[in-house]
Amino acid sequence: MNEVEFRNWLLKNGTNKKVQGDCVARLKRVESELGHCDLDEEYRRDRCQFLLDAFLNMGNNENMKKYPHAKFPIGKYYMSTYRHSIKKYVEFCDEAIAVKQK
Repeated sequence: MNEVEFRNWLLKNGTNKKVQGDCVARLKRVESELGHCDLDEEYRRDRCQFLLDAFLNMGNNENMKKYPHAKFPIGKYYMSTYRHSIKKYVEFCDEAIAVKQK
């Protein structure tokens, strides 16, 4: 994850520091709990679609079952906050690519 640029992007888009920190912490947890996955690699592979799908239905799905040792609040509403953070990271990556192509 490109943490520094992502934080700057969140700040530029009006996200306060507390929410920035929460979002980055969730993404770091996703990376560590899911076998040290790399968000940038996940983005290159499928724009993080597999990860987004893993957090669908509060984590009650086949994709999340592939990570039996992951310590997430499966079945709790809080799971949607992880999905939201991943979506924000995808937006950040999309924008970064668009800027590079100009």
